[in-house]
Parts: sequence; structure tokens; C-alpha cells
Amino acid sequence: MSEVKKVKLTPNEIRSAKNAAAAEKILTLANKLMLAADQAETEAKLALEAKQIIAAQKEDAANKARAAFKAAVEKKALAEQEMLTAKDAGEKARADAEATRVAKILAAEEAAAAKKLALELARQRAQEVAAAKFAQAEARKKAVEEAAALKKAEAEARKLAAQQAVAARKAELEARAKAAAEAAALKRSQAEAQKKAAEEAAAVRKAQAEARKLAAQQAAAARKAEAETRKQAAAEAAALQRSQAEAQKKAAEEAAALKKAEAEARRVAAQQAAAAKKAEAEARRQAAEEAAVVKKAEAEARRMAAQQAAAEKKAEAEARKQAALEAAIIKKAEDEAKKIAAQQAAAASRLAAEQARLAAQELAAARKAEAETRKAAAAQAKLIAQEQAAARKAAAALKKAEAAAKKAALAPPDPVWPFPA
Repeated sequence: MSEVKKVKLTPNEIRSAKNAAAAEKILTLANKLMLAADQAETEAKLALEAKQIIAAQKEDAANKARAAFKAAVEKKALAEQEMLTAKDAGEKARADAEATRVAKILAAEEAAAAKKLALELARQRAQEVAAAKFAQAEARKKAVEEAAALKKAEAEARKLAAQQAVAARKAELEARAKAAAEAAALKRSQAEAQKKAAEEAAAVRKAQAEARKLAAQQAAAARKAEAETRKQAAAEAAALQRSQAEAQKKAAEEAAALKKAEAEARRVAAQQAAAAKKAEAEARRQAAEEAAVVKKAEAEARRMAAQQAAAEKKAEAEARKQAALEAAIIKKAEDEAKKIAAQQAAAASRLAAEQARLAAQELAAARKAEAETRKAAAAQAKLIAQEQAAARKAAAALKKAEAAAKKAALAPPDPVWPFPA
């Protein structure tokens, strides 16, 4: 059996071994601290990159807001131009109606002068018949011919008045069609504005979601910057709320401008309809006056009022019937316009309620995201505190190891066999 030889170490070897073990422990702790410092540096870099991304997104949002404002200004200018065009068209229609009325008055005056001249001629012919009984038969024949010519002229006058009334109704229908087209254009522009407002709201919500995601990543990355993270999250939430309020305000202003333009178009259409009604009433009044003058001339000249009165009564009844039909049509159109206006008002109120509901939902989501951010920041702070406690504990262990190493270095060397005397 071989004997194991025990090697006795010298004090210097023992001291150097202890120093090497202590140095290895110190190196291990230093390596851990260096890794923690590298991790902190990486997290700081990630936080800086996240801040730069958020700043770029904010700048992009500001540019989009400026572009939206510019587009809104251009839309407002186009709406004002359309309003001026509609106003010019209304003035032109009123001028045309006034010219038509003056032409009717001149025609009525000419017809009255012709009738007066015819009456004067009839009176002269009656005097001639009284003076020359021999030419009575010829005068009667001539009177009959003149009566036929007068009837023909009256029929031509009635036909002209009817044509003028048809032209006035046609102009009124064209004005209504133009007003309907303008109202449809306003509705289309309002739908486009609402669609753009919805797109802007969707973009704002998307930007809010991206901002929340980046805020969550930043909260997870920036463990040692809790106070800065809370401050930045609060600033971002306030900026988002301000941008949301600005977008809602802009949408409300655009809707108000569209409603104002629509009301102006309706007012112009109502004025045009009133002018057309006034022109039609004036034409009816002129026709009634002409009919009265014709009746008086016929009663004084030839005693043939019975047949002409019957014909005129029939024409007057037909005119009244036509006027009643036109009045019913106009009333129906007005009721339809009121119904459409009520439907548009109801749709606008529903849209406003929907926008308010969406804004409330977005505000609740923003508050919930802020609470989540605060919760994550609190958890991160707790984790950072735990890591700091672990680091302090490691530092205390390092100090304790250093003290043990110093104590071991100062201790006297162990005695070596054989012991000295």
C-alpha cells in the first residue's frame, strides 16, 4: 500500500491562493455589474430611439393637420364661389322674369290701344250707318268681318298669354331642377366632408394606437427612467386629447359651413320660386283685366256677349283648374322639400350623436391605456427596486469578501512542522 504524501503549503502559497480566490470572486461580481451596465445602456438606447420615433410621428401628424386645414380652406373657397354663382343665377332669373312682366304689360297696352281703336272705328261706322241707310247691309257685313277679325285677334292674344304662362312655368321648373341639382351637389360635398372627417378620425385613432404601443414598449424598455416615462406618457395623452378635440372641432365647423351653404341654397330656391309665383300671378291678373276689357268691348259693340261669355267662362274654368293643379303641384313640392330637410336634420343629429359616442369611447380607451401604462410603470419600478436591492446585496457581499481577503492577508502564517523550539 503506497503512502500518500501530504504536501505542506507555505504561507505565501496559501496567501496567494486566497488572494486568487478573492480576485476571482471580485472578477465575477465585476462581470455581473458590467453586464448590468451594458443592459442599462441598451435600454437607454431603445428609449432614445422610441422618443425619436414618437417625435417623427408627431411631426407627421402636424404636417397632416396642416394639409387638412389647407384642404378645408380650399373647400370653403369653392363653396363661396358656388354660392356666388347661385346668387348670380338667381339675379339673372329675376331680371328675366322682370323683362317678361314688362313685355306682357307692353303687349296688354298695345292690345288695349288696338281695342280702343276698333271701338272708335265701330262708333264711326255706326254714325255712317245712321247717316247712310242705303249702305246699312254693307256696313253690317263689314261689321261681321271685323268681329271675326277681332275674335281671331283675341284668340291670338289668349294663345300668346298661354304660351307666356307655359314659358314661365318652364322657367320655374328649370329653376327648381337647378336648385335640386345644387342641393344634390351640396349633399355630395357634405358626404365627402363627412367621409374625410371619418378618415381623419380613423387616422387619429391609428396614431393613438401606435402611440400607445410605443408608450408600452418604452415603459418596458426604460426601467431606470420611471419619472421620465410617466411625464412623457402624460404629455402624449394630453397631445392626443388636444388633437382629438381639434379634429372634432374642425369636423363640427365643416358641418356648420355645409349646413349654412345648404340653407343659403334653399333660401335662393325659395326666392326664385316666389318670384316665379309672383310673375305667374301678374300674368293671371293681366289676363283677367284683358278678359274684362274684351267683355266690355263686345257688350258695347255687337251684343254677342252670350256666346263669348260662355266661351270665356269655360276658358276661365280651365285656367282655374290648371292653376289649382299647379298650386297643388307646388304645395306637394314644398312638402317634399320640407320632408327632405327634416330627414337631413335628423341624419345630421344622428351623425353628431355617433361622433360624440365615438369620442367618448376613444376617451375611455385613452384613459384605460393610461392606466395600463401606469400599472406597467409601477411593475417596472418594482422590478428596478428589486434589481437595485440585489445589486446592493451583491455589493455588500463583495465588500464582505474584500474584508475577508484583507483579514486573511493580515493573518500570521500557519506554523510548519517541525515546530521551532
